[in-house]
Amino acid sequence: MSRSVKHRLIGARAWLMAVAMVAVLLFVGFRFVDTDRLAGDWPLGIEHHEVDGYAALLDWRSDTASGTAERYLISSAPEACLMEERGPGWNTHWFEAEGFGDSVEVRRLRTEPGGFVIKFKRSEPFRSQRHIVLSPARVSSLRAKYLEILADELGLITPEVSFVRIIACGKDQGLFLKEERIDDDFLEKRGLPGAALAEFGHDASRPDHLFPDFDDDSLAMTDLTPVLARAYGELAAGRTDLLPYLVDARAAGALLVMAWIEHGPSAFDHAHVMAYDWSRGRLVPLYRRSRANPVARTAVPFRMSDPLTLAIVDGTIRQYVRERWSKLSDEAWRVRERFAAIDRAWLPILAEGQALAVAQARMKQIQEELLGSAMLAADPIKGLEASLARHAGDASLSLGLETTGYWPGDDDAAILAGFAERTKAFVRGDTLVFPRGRYLISSDLTVPYGHAVVMEPGARIEIAAGASVMIQGPWHVRGTKRNPVFIRAADDGAPFGSFTVVGDGTTDVRIEGLQMSGGSEGRLNGVYASGMLAIHGAAGTIMRDCVISGSHGEDLMNIKGGEVQLRDCIFENGHADLLDLDRCTGTIDRSVFRNGLADANGDGLDVSASRILVTGCTFSNLKDKGISVGEASQLLAMDSRFDGNSAALVSKDLSVAYASGNRFIGNGIAFAAYRKKPIYGGARLVRYTNVLEANARDEQADEQSAIITEAVLDEKVRRMFGMP
Repeated sequence: MSRSVKHRLIGARAWLMAVAMVAVLLFVGFRFVDTDRLAGDWPLGIEHHEVDGYAALLDWRSDTASGTAERYLISSAPEACLMEERGPGWNTHWFEAEGFGDSVEVRRLRTEPGGFVIKFKRSEPFRSQRHIVLSPARVSSLRAKYLEILADELGLITPEVSFVRIIACGKDQGLFLKEERIDDDFLEKRGLPGAALAEFGHDASRPDHLFPDFDDDSLAMTDLTPVLARAYGELAAGRTDLLPYLVDARAAGALLVMAWIEHGPSAFDHAHVMAYDWSRGRLVPLYRRSRANPVARTAVPFRMSDPLTLAIVDGTIRQYVRERWSKLSDEAWRVRERFAAIDRAWLPILAEGQALAVAQARMKQIQEELLGSAMLAADPIKGLEASLARHAGDASLSLGLETTGYWPGDDDAAILAGFAERTKAFVRGDTLVFPRGRYLISSDLTVPYGHAVVMEPGARIEIAAGASVMIQGPWHVRGTKRNPVFIRAADDGAPFGSFTVVGDGTTDVRIEGLQMSGGSEGRLNGVYASGMLAIHGAAGTIMRDCVISGSHGEDLMNIKGGEVQLRDCIFENGHADLLDLDRCTGTIDRSVFRNGLADANGDGLDVSASRILVTGCTFSNLKDKGISVGEASQLLAMDSRFDGNSAALVSKDLSVAYASGNRFIGNGIAFAAYRKKPIYGGARLVRYTNVLEANARDEQADEQSAIITEAVLDEKVRRMFGMP
């Protein structure tokens, strides 16, 4: 039997029937198939956005999503359409959003196709943000919002994520994910002013990942590089317990948890960002979602030894990872409720025109990947453990790098004993004690971590020119008014650096009967101290009957963090600010702030991101401000005297100051409220019953701020400051 070789032509009718049958099958499938199946993975390389496109055409369900996102208009000359720009540089465009309009600089986002970075003027940031990052959004982009929630739950510093609609080149460009870029302004608003931002890569095949990439801070690179080199050397010798002295251990544990949640075993295929906090000499890990896809590894199957990969080896940080993971597991139900709230707010917007049930099913799957039972049952430590290697050129790059200052070791007790022998102090247990007598500190001194220092009545400490002292444990000064403790410059004409305490958040500082003078500021052991007397990271600082005077640096005294209780103290004759409080809460009572130096130009009390009650104090002859309340602080001044100051009480930058029962005599301005730093907003000052005499001006406020007069101190205000 022979087979015909004649080709039969398929007619138009057959083609139409085939197309119609496929369309019917697609319609039936998309109309009736389970939403979880539609949201799942598809074979043959079919991607989610392709499925969504078919579903939008063929799924006639009644739950089609709709919503409204804020609109950003980015306009320019017709020949300079934003969406057509391809170069790496910045270009000028006009930007508009509700309540804002200004020219901005825009460039393409290198790490994400179709994305942009917008830079606003430093003098006019957009809603307190200097830079924002925009990238095209779809339903799955809500994952970035989930990651933000998880980072917040873990206590990490992370940018806020939201969604906006971009209008550019004369038409709607669709929805974009918007987040603030991590920069200097971002860090300042989150309690890390002046911190140095660095990016760490983990690829041992890339020499540029050998040391951190600092963003315009060569000093941080100079200080930190030799410390990292030594840490890597210690690791090679089998010692890993030094890392918590270099990196904020709790934040490192939290970041490792986030890296595991976001990327699983491939966490170290992505770069991470950290900020070097000069006030503590520590790297602070930050969380920023990864934008670029990881680079495939072929030749070198190892991870670079850097702070994050070392962190998973360190016992202390591993314990923090376990604690964070356990807490997150216990509270997963509450986190899922936050996810659900985000879904209600954003899914109708992101899924516009699509079936809402399909979008919900897809996000449910993503939530399960991030925080489902399978994820919570896994062990992040085991999953993140990696083989560590150094680049072949690291030895030559590390030549000549020497670590200066103190580095923790097994010989801490010997270091303490050696110093005691040189100065004639003595060691009692883990405490360095200065009894009555005269002691000369001729060069920089760093007291080992955790060791306390006690100064007894009659102790006289003299510090050589330029030398600084750092205590890394509790500090107790036990002087009295009649028998004080003295800390002074060895040479009256040559100031010493700084006397600094660096705590770990639990450190106790108690200072009574101290008289200190003749210092300036200093850098020691990777820490910058702006005050002659500086206390960083203490849990609490108590001062009684002290006289702090005659400094030559930025601050007479600076306290960063913790509870403060200051009483019956005198702060006088500083080159700039007398007392600077950052991120503190507490009270200042019956103390004097005055300045008689002709060339001084500073505040008496300067508070930032703090809540302080001031009672019964005196502020006299300050060339700048008696009290400066800034950076979202709250302060209540009561029963105090302000005389002869350029400005008496000033509230600025989202702060609120309250004044009740004070006397303002002969000041340039009694009350002022204004915005100083554009990344913040205006301020408020509430004045109750006060006495004002012979001031050149009673009050002054800018257009962003307000000074309000009230009759009686509100009970809510009293409770805010812990008053009965």
